[in-house]
Amino acid sequence: MAERYYNPFQGMDISVPEEYRDTFARYCKTGERSKIDDSPFPRMVDMWFLSICIAVKLNMEPADLGKSETYKIIEGSIFANDPLRIHALMLIAIQKMGNVEIVAEPRQVMALANGLAVAGLPKVIEMLRDGDAEPIWNISEALDEILRKN
Repeated sequence: MAERYYNPFQGMDISVPEEYRDTFARYCKTGERSKIDDSPFPRMVDMWFLSICIAVKLNMEPADLGKSETYKIIEGSIFANDPLRIHALMLIAIQKMGNVEIVAEPRQVMALANGLAVAGLPKVIEMLRDGDAEPIWNISEALDEILRKN
């Protein structure tokens, strides 16, 4: 039986602008209809989370989603069995906000995470597309290059 952890994001939406709907459908493995070479992300949360990590690594500012038409890709309940991502989101929020008290405001943490994901998403898409190979190999090469810097 899977262990359940404290999840401050339970019931919150993980959203991205509508313009990325097709991108998530293309690069996230949904059902058995796609190959991992073309759709390297097993779940939408994986692409969303990598986009946050890229935004943090490249020191990007969160995108303002206030005026964007967004859609919910998943719900925060996905973190119920994933305490490492919960902790990572909290630590990212502390670093970005410069204030440890932010962890008492999970809605603000999620808003920041969504903003960072949208900021990093164009770079992730670029990494998937740039190169002469399938998306999984293109992004692998790009991630290797980013991680080797600094």
